[in-house]
Amino acid sequence: MKLNLPSQEKKNTSDTNQSEAPEIPNSLSEYDKSMIKKYQNQINDGALSIYRNPDLKSLNFMNTLKINQLQLKECKHIIPQLESSTIKKLKIMQCDIQSVKDFQLENLEVLIIGNLYDTLKSNTLVQEIHRFKKLKELILQKCITDFIPLSQMTELTKLYLVICNLRSTEVLRPLINLQELYLNGTNIDITAVQYLTNLTILQLEHCNLVNLDALRPLKKLEELNIFDNKIVYLQPLMELKDLSQLEARNNKIIDTASIQLHPNFDNFILDLDKEQPRKEELDVANTMRDINNQISSLKQICKESSHIKHQNIQFRQNITQQLQSSYYTQVKFVAQAAIFFQKMNELEDYQ
Repeated sequence: MKLNLPSQEKKNTSDTNQSEAPEIPNSLSEYDKSMIKKYQNQINDGALSIYRNPDLKSLNFMNTLKINQLQLKECKHIIPQLESSTIKKLKIMQCDIQSVKDFQLENLEVLIIGNLYDTLKSNTLVQEIHRFKKLKELILQKCITDFIPLSQMTELTKLYLVICNLRSTEVLRPLINLQELYLNGTNIDITAVQYLTNLTILQLEHCNLVNLDALRPLKKLEELNIFDNKIVYLQPLMELKDLSQLEARNNKIIDTASIQLHPNFDNFILDLDKEQPRKEELDVANTMRDINNQISSLKQICKESSHIKHQNIQFRQNITQQLQSSYYTQVKFVAQAAIFFQKMNELEDYQ
C-alpha cells in the first residue's frame, strides 16, 4: 500500500509550478529573451511593475509573460511596441512614450496615464487611446485632453480626468454608460453632466462651481464630492433620494435648512458651524411645501447659532421663550394651525 502517494503527487505538482517558466519563442531577439528572464520572477499575481529601467528599449516580450497588469514608471526611451492578449490593466506614469498606435492590447479594460501635462508628446499619445475598444476605465492625471476623442469612448463606465485641461463637459455627453466620473481640479462648466443619468459617483473638488442645477437629473447618484467650490444653495440635491454620501465643505453655503430634510442628511459633511451671512427675514407661507423649503422645523432653529431680534407669530405668543437662538434675525409665521402645532411639538420633543 502506497499511503504516501497523494502527498507525494501534490509535492511534485507544486515543484513543477515553482519551476515553471514561460516558453520563449525562438523568433524573439536576444534582448527580448533577456528581458523575459529578468522579469519572469518579478510577476506577482499576474502583475508586473517596471520602474526606472533605462534599458527598456522594447516591450515585445510582454506577450510571452502572460501578465494581466503592467505598470511602467519613469522609463525612458521606450520603443512604442507592445503586444499582449492578456493585459487588461496598463498604467503609464512619467514615461517617454510618444505613441500607443502600435500597442496591440485587444483585451485592455483599464488605462491609467499620469504626469504628462503640458508636454507635446502627450498630445500624440492620448489622442489614440480610443482604439482600445474594450476599455471600461480611463484615468488621466495632469494630461492634455484637447485631442482625446472622448465622445467616441462610449463603453467607458469610469472616467477620471484629474487636474486636466478639459474645457467643457459637452464632450462627455455621449458617455451614457458612465457610472463614476472624477473631475477634481478641472475648472469647467458641468452643464452636460445632466445627461449622464447612470452616474452613481461624482467627484467635483476644486472645480470653481457656483451652482448644482445640472445635477438634478442624476437620480442614481449615491456619492457626491463638491469640496472647495463656491456653492451657495444645496436645494437641487433634495431631488436625489439615493444620495447617501456628500462632501460639501469649503463652500459658501447659506441654505442649510433644505438639505437637512434629506433622508440621508446624517451622512453628509457640511460646514454647519461656519459663520454665514444672516438672513434678515424668514417668511413661512401657508403650505407645508413652503415651510419645508425654507426651514425644516423649529427643532432645527434651535440647533442654529444666531440671535432672534423680532418675531411675528400666530397661534402661540410665548414662542420667544422657546426660540432662544435662531439663524434668522426675523421670523414670520403665517401658517395653518395644524402645521404650526406640528412644528411646535417637534420643538418640545427636541427640548
